[in-house]
Amino acid sequence: MTATSPPVSATHPRDRSVESWRSRLGAMASRGETDGPRVDEARAALSWWRHRQSIIETGISPERAEELADLISAEAATDAEAVAR
Repeated sequence: MTATSPPVSATHPRDRSVESWRSRLGAMASRGETDGPRVDEARAALSWWRHRQSIIETGISPERAEELADLISAEAATDAEAVAR
């Protein structure tokens, strides 16, 4: 019997705090899970939080920063799909 990761749910990065995503990624790494869909999800969420924080530091409101971070994430996902083809 082979252990597999449970399916990844479509969780938006803002559904968890940045600390929660870091903890989740750290817990997976401590169990030896360093790649796979759940790790990719956590890394993408942390990237979203970094983008959001960088945007806020420029003086944009947190609400608008979240909208812009969503656009950046969507653009990155589209680019990744295009490269994969």
